[in-house]
Amino acid sequence: MAPARESWFEHHGIRYRVCEWGDVGNLPVVLLHGFAQSAESWCDVAPSLAKNRFVVAFDFIGHGKSDRPDDPLSYEMSAVLDALSAFLAERFSRKIALVGYSMGGRIALAFACGEPNRVSALVLESAGLGPKTGQQHAAMRHRDADMIERLLSVDIETFMDEWEQLPIFETQKRLPSELRDRVRRERIANDPRALAYTVRGTGQHSMIDYSLHIKHLPMPILYIAGILDRKYLKIAENLAHEENVSCVLLNTGHNTHLEDPEAFARQVGGFLDKQAKRAGR
Repeated sequence: MAPARESWFEHHGIRYRVCEWGDVGNLPVVLLHGFAQSAESWCDVAPSLAKNRFVVAFDFIGHGKSDRPDDPLSYEMSAVLDALSAFLAERFSRKIALVGYSMGGRIALAFACGEPNRVSALVLESAGLGPKTGQQHAAMRHRDADMIERLLSVDIETFMDEWEQLPIFETQKRLPSELRDRVRRERIANDPRALAYTVRGTGQHSMIDYSLHIKHLPMPILYIAGILDRKYLKIAENLAHEENVSCVLLNTGHNTHLEDPEAFARQVGGFLDKQAKRAGR
């Protein structure tokens, strides 16, 4: 596995850790990690994607090696999108392909809807599209509030012990022990207060119903889900009817790029190659 080059980006006094793979002259691909992860969560797929692309991932605020300010407003979706926009403006003079997993997928989708002319292709991995009804929104708000309360009342290891028992992570118990240990170390390296601010600012309750907007996006979209992840499999099946969305189902659970990195890299790489060929690049 090719090691990442590490650099830093600063915005409004907050420093973000950035990881890079590949030649900076190649087509840029930006990877957005999930909740309680970091840029390093992409280390099994980034080198493959970087064979003919410039791949960049960074730690969101409160995650990995990025700063963890004690300021809830810095974790709001609007602030996260502003930091992402500033980062892309500083590093890239052309459109980028944007890839996001779970929380990172929600952020990628919100960014693509807000600044569609800056995204050449969008890949969403196991990403929610937001609540469709007031009842769904209330349920998401209640669930996120419970999660915030728990994060602020117990230590990080206790929280992760409980969080890892969610059905959505059941398939990860089948992974090799060394890989599970790596994922565990990444999770417990987080600060619970920063994670609580993250849930408050960018949890699913913070989303609008993006299913109403995704069909109008101008860029090609790839949605990837695991067939063992019922909730997001349903989202993929619904999106398969949209003309601008291609859907791929892998034999995994929620985190497809963790559970089958080769298949994920192959599908994403093929999708990006196809779009680059269409664009004549």
